[in-house]
Amino acid sequence: MGTQAKGQSKSQTLKNKDFDVLAMSCKKARAFFLKPESYCNIDLPSYFNFKKILSSVAKILDKRELSSMSRKPYEHEGVNYSLLSNKDGRYAWRPFQLIHPALYVSLVNYITEQKNWEFIRARFKKFHVKNCRCLSIPIKSKSKRKDKAAQILRWWQEIEQKSIELSIEYEYIFHADITDCYGSIYTHSIAWALHNKEIAKINRGNQIIGNIIDRHIQNMRHGQTNGIPQGSVLMDFIAEMVLGYADLQLNNKLDQAGIGEYQILRYRDDYSVFVNNPQTGEAVLKALTEVLIGLGLKLNTSKTTGAQSVISNSLKADKLAWLRARQEDENLEKHLLIIHAHGLDYPNAGSLLQPLQDYMKRLSHVEHIQNPLALISIAVDIAFNSPRTFPVVTAIVSRLLLFLKSDEECAEVIKKVHAKLSRFPSTGLMEVWLQRIGHFYGIGNYEEKLCHIVTGKEHVLWNNDWITLKEMKEAINPADIFDKVKFKAMKPIVQPFEIDLFNEYY
Repeated sequence: MGTQAKGQSKSQTLKNKDFDVLAMSCKKARAFFLKPESYCNIDLPSYFNFKKILSSVAKILDKRELSSMSRKPYEHEGVNYSLLSNKDGRYAWRPFQLIHPALYVSLVNYITEQKNWEFIRARFKKFHVKNCRCLSIPIKSKSKRKDKAAQILRWWQEIEQKSIELSIEYEYIFHADITDCYGSIYTHSIAWALHNKEIAKINRGNQIIGNIIDRHIQNMRHGQTNGIPQGSVLMDFIAEMVLGYADLQLNNKLDQAGIGEYQILRYRDDYSVFVNNPQTGEAVLKALTEVLIGLGLKLNTSKTTGAQSVISNSLKADKLAWLRARQEDENLEKHLLIIHAHGLDYPNAGSLLQPLQDYMKRLSHVEHIQNPLALISIAVDIAFNSPRTFPVVTAIVSRLLLFLKSDEECAEVIKKVHAKLSRFPSTGLMEVWLQRIGHFYGIGNYEEKLCHIVTGKEHVLWNNDWITLKEMKEAINPADIFDKVKFKAMKPIVQPFEIDLFNEYY
């Protein structure tokens, strides 16, 4: 992006001003969290849609409490469905979770009860401290763009651009983030955050909203008290409760120490600390470390940087390297090799996505390719080292397949791609995207359960053994997340709107 998001004029930015969930009434907040896009913000093909299940469950829970139609969920494994995604093409993995719809809707209902919602909003106001700005509260788009696109645009405007602006006031920037933030959040700390630790401990067995959230999450995770599910806007919001509490504690700690000349921009668990004195920056990070330890969290030492100049370090290293590099070539293969080289230097970097999307668009204007198999091999190797690029690489491969001689050859290539990418663990998300293009060539042998839903095989995503109401069990039918009409309308070539959140502005 340049100084303005692609296709996004200044007038559009002002006209389509997005607003965060805390600006909503309890009714609007409930509708926001119950949107399929909020329930699942994992990058899945567009023929997966959770609207029908969420609506059916919400209708049942509008009249009755979940506890009246269930036993103890925490006694059962597999209540949530985990969709594993590799982070680095090797041994690091990220467990995205599709929360059990009944527990999800129940939790949304409790959080957005008027009394609870007003209490939560008031609590967040206390988290808004003068020297620490949180810029990651979930937001609802007021334009045609998706909420996720609006969230990304806010990050660009409020973190990257604001960081550059702060170079006028501050000489140095420190970067830090939390190790495995979602997987490390202690569920009891949610009540501490909302009610203060002392009050939460006194009311440990009572129906205060912090405890209700805590118990819902334990019910989702077989009674575990460490970690919250990742993959939904609701859990992003709950994480902000704990992180906002940490902001408040950090501010108090630094005030007591007489440290005031600093500014922090926080986006979820990423911190940018601006100071004029390196010693002040070290003191802020030390205080932050102590606050996080008290919440069962810790800074990622490998990603914590010392004093650096503000402007050159306001951009992430991978993005800065890409801006400095030669970005394309007239030759298609050399162009893709440039992106491949960047991916080797910065595996799984966000700066890979836009170049790959631009390359995909370039292919749409090409009528002849001499060696499509070589390009497919390079693209797949990019995905192998950077799994977050699966969707856009799938789109590129889908275009390149058309330049092969026959459907049989396409099928063989997809089998080879699957075999290559299956060499590393946690390939469920990869299989979902391979199925998106493979079914056109008769390839359908995948282990991922979401793929089984598409092919009509017997499937169970969520463990419903703890639910006693037949009507609720029937409402949670995994087959309902598959939109057959949309699937049949899919074309062999993955379209830009399927993988590019900002596509409507091109």
